[in-house]
Amino acid sequence: MNFKICKMHFSTGLHIGKGLLTDGEPVFYADTLFSALCHEALKMASLARLLQYCGEGRLKLSDGMPFIQDELYLPKPLFRVETDEEGNSKVKKLFKKLKYIPVGKFEEYIQGNLDVQKEKEKYDGLGKFQMTQKVSVAREEEPEPYFVGSYHFQKDTGLYVIVAYDTEEVFEFLMELMRALEYSGIGGKRTSGYGKFQLECSDLPLELEERINIEKYSLKMLVSLALPKEDELKKACSDANFQVIKRSGFVASDTYAEHLQRKKDFYAFAGGSCFHDTFDGDIYDVSLGGSHPVYKYAVPVFVGVK
Repeated sequence: MNFKICKMHFSTGLHIGKGLLTDGEPVFYADTLFSALCHEALKMASLARLLQYCGEGRLKLSDGMPFIQDELYLPKPLFRVETDEEGNSKVKKLFKKLKYIPVGKFEEYIQGNLDVQKEKEKYDGLGKFQMTQKVSVAREEEPEPYFVGSYHFQKDTGLYVIVAYDTEEVFEFLMELMRALEYSGIGGKRTSGYGKFQLECSDLPLELEERINIEKYSLKMLVSLALPKEDELKKACSDANFQVIKRSGFVASDTYAEHLQRKKDFYAFAGGSCFHDTFDGDIYDVSLGGSHPVYKYAVPVFVGVK
């Protein structure tokens, strides 16, 4: 497989919620990006092609993870790290609160030597959460105020995605969809202008390239939302450290049903989960009796940990 990183420089706020308009997360899961790509592919009459590439493992997408200038961040791996200041409760709390680690400082973190206070201060410069008041205006009704939460990135910061692909044809197809997505946006409240970005793709930096080649590592970490197939589950979970998250929501389709319908609740492993045995995952159907399938992307991208 070939690999690229695709940086997303956001020109507007990003609304990635957990069920409330007032939510505003600074990252997104791979299934969010895949759903947005499906909508763009539908417009281009190429959804079947996207499903084929991803279903056959010819195209893989990571979660959207932070970058600050040239520093890329990875999720904190889900295993215990012994620090040099084990008795210092303040340092222990900082380690516990840490969610993302610079790729170049990953080994320092694993060894327990990371200057966690310094890294926290740098990560706090990623951006800021903001609440914006809006007004809902309906015919023959009084205007109703409501609030929307969004995350606003500082200059030279944003989110990046690791893209794995087998041929240039597959990568160019993805780029066609991503360029369309730049204008339509990603996340929620896109019709209100949220989620717009400029795309910048490049080769992997050396420190990430070393970890993406997972063969030499006994422990591998997910950097994407993923779920093993039924026949992969038992082996994958053996001696693994993982976090399970619930994904739910409504179907964003005008043709699925007469009224707004919920998707099936979906449970998957989160980024940062660590495994000794890798798995292929799949694209699952989370529809609930509507007129067409609703696809949930749960194909893994791994990096080596140790």
